[in-house]
Amino acid sequence: MSPALIRVVAVAASASVILLEPVAFAQDAAKDTPLTPIAPPATMGPPPTPVVVASVRVEKLAPRKKVFGELQAAHRSVIAAEEGGIVREVVVHEGERAAAGAVLVRLDDARIKLALAANSASLIAAHATVDEREEMVKRSERGLDLMKRAAEQGGTNPREMSDSGSGLAIARAQLAQSRAAAVIVEQQGAMLAKRIADLEVRAPYAGVVTARHADIGAWIADGGAVVDFIATEEYEGWFEVPQEFLGAAMELVAQSNKQLSRGIPVQIQTSTGQDLQAVGIRVVPEIDPRSRTFHAVLRIMRDDEVVLASGLSLNAFVPQGAPANWTLVPKNAIVYQGVNASVYMVDKGVAIPVPVRIAFPVGDSVALEGASALVAGAQVVVEGNERLMPMAKVVPVAPSAPISAPAAPGAKQ
Repeated sequence: MSPALIRVVAVAASASVILLEPVAFAQDAAKDTPLTPIAPPATMGPPPTPVVVASVRVEKLAPRKKVFGELQAAHRSVIAAEEGGIVREVVVHEGERAAAGAVLVRLDDARIKLALAANSASLIAAHATVDEREEMVKRSERGLDLMKRAAEQGGTNPREMSDSGSGLAIARAQLAQSRAAAVIVEQQGAMLAKRIADLEVRAPYAGVVTARHADIGAWIADGGAVVDFIATEEYEGWFEVPQEFLGAAMELVAQSNKQLSRGIPVQIQTSTGQDLQAVGIRVVPEIDPRSRTFHAVLRIMRDDEVVLASGLSLNAFVPQGAPANWTLVPKNAIVYQGVNASVYMVDKGVAIPVPVRIAFPVGDSVALEGASALVAGAQVVVEGNERLMPMAKVVPVAPSAPISAPAAPGAKQ
């Protein structure tokens, strides 16, 4: 072996001894230190979702039949012009609302105003004639009085006395005639003023213009159509009801007439699912021979939170049949997925989806068909159910507590 190779082997052996000394020292120290078991990693996952729940109720109710109808304005008019003329201004256009008494269209009034000015002059002349005739009566009365005094002294004859009496009677008749003529002129002036006022076509009630029959510059004859106008403050629901409900409808009419300030027990919904309250009902007692239905007209209480329009489709739920037990849940508990509906029932902290079929609404709740899984007292989610996933963990909270999204795993609270 060469001297160089001997030196390399010696250096490597020395390095090995240096590296092994710390390892041996660590092994000796580990023998003196007790072992601590390491806990397995915790299972990470989202916390339970806070939700508001309500209890399922079971009540005895009469089943309800769904009938269809539409919303109509309580008043609908083709507003006509009382006075003919040329349209000078259109104040309210289609789709614009107007308060009761507001001007819709103005017609030209120049000619009638000229006639009214002439009438004012005629009235002055008529009053002047009355003043003249009054003075003539006073003169005739003085002349007759002088003739009577002269007759007492024998200074006149019967013919002069008769002529003086006749002159007074004629003067009085002429005064009455002039006064009547003045009244006629006054009434003619009032008629002209009324005709000028009629040239402003006004809204008979609060509503909206749906169509115009004339524009600026067009001639409208006396009684001619100006605009189509419908009420916006009062609505009615017209329903076609099967003839077997006629007796029940007449009973509702009697109850409504006795209690005008209270609503009637008929649930009404728009085609968009918004609830309406009926405060009066009347029935047209005539059965259609083809459909075997009659018309029930319900007066609808206006609600500023619900957008109403004439022609809107309506559904009404009329009680029918013997009362039975129905499962009721709040409307907010229903979750729609296309045409399917379900509720989330909370059981042992888990939201379990339960498919349901809605039979009919009952106030703020709905009656369900075939909901055997939902028993009285069961808890269903009414707030926070829009984004729940099936079998998600939930925790009920008070209704006043804010519903916030669950924090992400590892996020600081």
